[in-house]
Amino acid sequence: ESVPVTKTQLLQQEDEEIYSPETHKRHTLFSGTHVVQTRYYGQAKVTAVVVRTGFNTAKGELVRAILFPKPLDFKFYRDAIRFVLFLAVVASLGMIYALVNYVLKG
Repeated sequence: ESVPVTKTQLLQQEDEEIYSPETHKRHTLFSGTHVVQTRYYGQAKVTAVVVRTGFNTAKGELVRAILFPKPLDFKFYRDAIRFVLFLAVVASLGMIYALVNYVLKG
């Protein structure tokens, strides 16, 4: 984060809820985060677990979207293909007409 944000510890769940970065954003540190202050009680030190690396991180998803963008279907491109096909059909009809006239009139 670009500004200091308070994060809290992930409490022990009795129902064995699976960790999800989307639902546990208050407990997730993202790439590039600097820890300014920690609190621990007694002898229990603060620990963190890496849950994602590479393209599976938030920053990695951004890089992947830049390097491998989803193909876009532009209406202009589709219409240009249709226009070229239409011109090819008109040219073919013109060629057939010219060949028929050439054969009939010698």
